[in-house]
Amino acid sequence: MTSRPDPSADTAVLGYDPTARTWVTGPAATTTSFAAAPAIEGELLADEASRRAVATDLGNITVQAPGAVLRPRSAEDVGAMVRFCREHGITVSTRGQAHTTLGQGLTDGLLIEARSLNRVHSLGPDTAEVDAGVHWKDLVLAGFDHSPRLTPPAVTGYTSLTVGGTLSVGGLGGLVGALRTGLQVDHVRELEVVTGTGDIERCSPHHRRDLFEAVLGGLGQCGIITKAVLDLVPARRYARTYVLEHTDNAAFFRDLRVVIEHPGIDHVYAELYAPGAEPTHKCYATVFHDGPTPPDDATVLAGLTAEPAVEDTGYLDYVFSIDRLVDGMRDTVGWDGLLKPWYDVWLTGSVVEEYIAELHPTLTARDIGPFGISLIYPQRRSTLTRPLPRLPEPDGSDWVFVLDINTVAETPGADPEFVEEMLERNTRLFADARDRYGAVLYPIGSVPFTEQDWRAHYGDQWETFRDAKKRYDPDSVLTPGPGIFRNG
Repeated sequence: MTSRPDPSADTAVLGYDPTARTWVTGPAATTTSFAAAPAIEGELLADEASRRAVATDLGNITVQAPGAVLRPRSAEDVGAMVRFCREHGITVSTRGQAHTTLGQGLTDGLLIEARSLNRVHSLGPDTAEVDAGVHWKDLVLAGFDHSPRLTPPAVTGYTSLTVGGTLSVGGLGGLVGALRTGLQVDHVRELEVVTGTGDIERCSPHHRRDLFEAVLGGLGQCGIITKAVLDLVPARRYARTYVLEHTDNAAFFRDLRVVIEHPGIDHVYAELYAPGAEPTHKCYATVFHDGPTPPDDATVLAGLTAEPAVEDTGYLDYVFSIDRLVDGMRDTVGWDGLLKPWYDVWLTGSVVEEYIAELHPTLTARDIGPFGISLIYPQRRSTLTRPLPRLPEPDGSDWVFVLDINTVAETPGADPEFVEEMLERNTRLFADARDRYGAVLYPIGSVPFTEQDWRAHYGDQWETFRDAKKRYDPDSVLTPGPGIFRNG
């Protein structure tokens, strides 16, 4: 155990100069007056390479290097540094895999790399206690190796994301969950959280509920998740997926509404392609089973108009399919360096068909890009139990849908004209969807928001959320990137 990195190392942060508002490392320590950084077990770094490595996110649109980087080994490390930063007016953001696309998790202050908190502390029979930096992929693998086999009830489409990161935004069940399970935040039993005062708190639906509900889906505004107790359910061994292709929006939605109501189907999502593609709409409906007898196709397919293709895979092959796709693009097309100005909104089941019928014909190949995709995720509203993330106002339908236009540039590198064009498109699309269809932002994408936009976004929840911010982060230290509480 070390109290701090070696003071002789150029990269080690020794403290902070509040006059110059700079972090002090070894070479400057003999000539600069500074406040000494607290003793921690992890690493506190301010070298150029460490700072530059966390200066942007998946979108590659916003670039902002932090002043220093913390790689904690415990919640105590996080708490000590948050208290220090609060004392000196330094903002703090936390980074998992940084899968937001407009700099939501960036700061010029202290950036905490949650991935160094990566232990699975306990597993089974129906819960797991894990650090916030654990990847969902690792939890899925650990659960599947357990006897009996277990899995989270809702699993993101891309599983190389951290538990703390997805719980901070909501956590869509991209390939597991959605129809009957709700979001990932609906399956959290307890959290360990470091608040904006640096206090370490345990919270749950029965203890400090206001903090629990402000942190889950709360975009990092009221606390930093360091540990979570999560639900687990039995895992099946196999997945049978029925792939339905359409070129007509109305026919597509007729079949989509059949499969999401079918009691034998476990998960559904859909893809949209630019007009002129063949097909333009594709629906994936999956049944999980243990074999050796597969699902009865005739029963599953009753009432559908399209003749589906049938794909059989093992459960893990199915769950990790998007990871394989992304890893392949990372190796072949420079995925990590591509611009990704994404558009992500919630829509109610009463308006989603009409909205997509209007929107889809306007999309071009440039709107999606050669490596992008547009996705539709249905969620049953009655399974969504947490106050956040914010959803559209109820209008009689028990369904809500997330629509993603996951635009990706053709080649890596900066392209200001492309970014400006797509941010303007996103702003225009969202304003129209909000005003005419009651859409609500799913805030991982690239839609610039003012503080007034955020007030409108939270609606009647604004006062409760603002009060929680004042209570648990009174000096507005945490997560400045979204600009929700610009004026404190």
